[in-house]
Amino acid sequence: MALLDGQVQLRSLVFGAETMHRMVTHFNPFVRSVRASEGDARAWNHGAWSGAEFVDAVVIPMRIVALGQGAPQFLALHQQLTAAFAPSSQDLELRFAVAGSEYVMYGRPRLVEPEPRNITGIAYYRAAFIALDPLIYSGAEHLQTLVLPQVTGGLTLPVQAPFTIGATVITGRAQITNAGTAPAGLRLRFNGPVVEPRVSLLVGSVTSTLRILLTLTAGQFLDVDTAARTVYLNGTVSRRGNTTGDWPILPNGTYELAFDATTYDAAASLEVRWRDAWY
Repeated sequence: MALLDGQVQLRSLVFGAETMHRMVTHFNPFVRSVRASEGDARAWNHGAWSGAEFVDAVVIPMRIVALGQGAPQFLALHQQLTAAFAPSSQDLELRFAVAGSEYVMYGRPRLVEPEPRNITGIAYYRAAFIALDPLIYSGAEHLQTLVLPQVTGGLTLPVQAPFTIGATVITGRAQITNAGTAPAGLRLRFNGPVVEPRVSLLVGSVTSTLRILLTLTAGQFLDVDTAARTVYLNGTVSRRGNTTGDWPILPNGTYELAFDATTYDAAASLEVRWRDAWY
């Protein structure tokens, strides 16, 4: 079910506009602060200096009112809210809708606090969610599937050094777009059979290539997250040590992605998933 403007979803609970859990104050996931690796004074010059700088985790406070009528309904609404904000050992999606589009942030619930004097009907709550990943992502995830490239046509001539005329490389490449303002990680799934697969992202004159030093047999798959820098074989076994090269990150804009391997196999494929990202 698509969210309406002004609605927020955590786990299965939708709250905000036109629900029984309304926002008392505006929902604001847009506050940003910067953390720096260093912040010391300059030893031999005026002022200070800083090392690498990053956007910090984002704390999203919320003020919610549960519109119950009587103690039984209060209790049901209270239980729904506390279940949505219960602790989690994994990052959760916080979804929200603005101007007809859905967005998502990832993190953990950190607070749900009712006002104890209002437990017979309408009750107010303080709640909080911390986005450990501070970026805002498109609610819809993009998917692009590639197969290994083939060379068709062409003519090889023994003129001094052999060369090919008119050969065409088909498949193996695709244009992918990040419509946001922040770089976005890629989620890659290599499907076997494939020998030492590799993926390259071409950004201007710079090519970032990640190579997997493994052979996948038919039925095996390898999941790679280029932002988290994780590599899992068949979803469970880490193969982070079997990688070499770069971890491609998609800047805002449209760029070319290429899939290749040591040997050609028509059954091999690469599934690429990503979301548009904003600061």
